[in-house]
Amino acid sequence: MTHECRFRIAAVHESAYASIMEEQMNTTVTARAIVSRAHEPRRDAALLRRIRSEYREMPGHALSIRQAQRMWNLPRNDCERLLGELVDAGFLSCTELGFFVRADAGA
Repeated sequence: MTHECRFRIAAVHESAYASIMEEQMNTTVTARAIVSRAHEPRRDAALLRRIRSEYREMPGHALSIRQAQRMWNLPRNDCERLLGELVDAGFLSCTELGFFVRADAGA
């Protein structure tokens, strides 16, 4: 016994799909190129303010490098550098497990 489908969801158009995928891939590459440019003092200052404010708003915040990268949409090198600056400034500390927490979290 065969059943005929009464609904036609979409017609397959390989050329349309390929062009959409190509456009998305180009957009992704462009976005990555913008994010990974060399660090700029103004941009860094803005990111440091943002990171500090996130940690102030959530005192128990504990993030790994990977989690921080995702949260602030940063390449690993930039994320490590910025979190390192906050550790050097005494605002953050890094736990033995590699989580970044506020330096005064244990106080």
